[in-house]
Amino acid sequence: MKKISLCIAVLLFPLLALAQIVESKGAGTLSYSGPSVPQEVKDKAYVKAQVSAIERYFAASGEAEAQNFDAIQDKIEENLEKFILNTTVLNEQDMGSQHKYSVAVRVELNLARLRNTLRASSAAGKANNGAKSQLVYLFVGREAASVRTFDARVLQRTEAEVTRSGSAKGTERAAVQVESGGSSQQKADEVNYRLLPITNTATAITNLFSQGGYQVVDPAYVIGDGDFKAVNKDFSSGNDLSPATLRSVVATLRKNRIPYLVIATLDAGAPSKDPATGLARSAVNVTARVLDLSNQFPREVASVPAKSYFGVGPDNSVARDQGLKEAALAAAREVISRLNAVGVQ
Repeated sequence: MKKISLCIAVLLFPLLALAQIVESKGAGTLSYSGPSVPQEVKDKAYVKAQVSAIERYFAASGEAEAQNFDAIQDKIEENLEKFILNTTVLNEQDMGSQHKYSVAVRVELNLARLRNTLRASSAAGKANNGAKSQLVYLFVGREAASVRTFDARVLQRTEAEVTRSGSAKGTERAAVQVESGGSSQQKADEVNYRLLPITNTATAITNLFSQGGYQVVDPAYVIGDGDFKAVNKDFSSGNDLSPATLRSVVATLRKNRIPYLVIATLDAGAPSKDPATGLARSAVNVTARVLDLSNQFPREVASVPAKSYFGVGPDNSVARDQGLKEAALAAAREVISRLNAVGVQ
């Protein structure tokens, strides 16, 4: 067992190291005059392609990240060598008849430095320690414990039309026309969830929010046991907090002058086999939203649409826990990006 664990660690270590280095492609095209392409035009197109690759990475990461790129684009262009570790020219083309030069590149991005620059440029990053917002996060991991399905309820209707006519002998003859139709109703499945601990990931989540410029308050210090039980009960049978539970939690946070509440659900699916490694794999679907409690009525200032992440491990339990960790950290990063995009500090 130790040998297997060691092998898994060896396989995952390069992946963890490469997590801070990502590849992206970009292209740059410029016009020129004269019989041939000046070197100056080639150099500018090369830089334009590099910037395009960085912009493409942010665009692929979502709308919030694209907005964040706009905020730091000037800094990136001024210091490209700090954010790009390596550049490979994929193709270059001189379109002489159109007097245009184009170059396509693939770059290796220093993701850690890009994120640090984003954090420093965000409203939260610029704020003084005393002005940085406090927040509480409720991240709930769970998996389906039981699913109750219902057969479709079929409603049928029959209508009859009768026409009567008298005969010469006083008898009656009836012609009956029948029309039938109906509808069916399908009741949604009832799903009960088993809550899963994510305490091993809590420190990493807190660290991400802290690096993002926010002061994280442990919910254990401000939310009472009764509210915790209500939160667990709500998420054991549904996808959101009940109005009564939410009002109680919001009232408690307001009493402690905490302006932001982050709620995330992490749903672990049925385990499967990873096609690449043959190990156990678990998919985790995550959704999140952020409530601003500073006004008279709470309002949603950011949300993370449903997205799936995968964990891989030697058995189903390890794969599930790894998937929960990946999903939780990804949700925290996405929340920070969206808060930065709307200028929340």
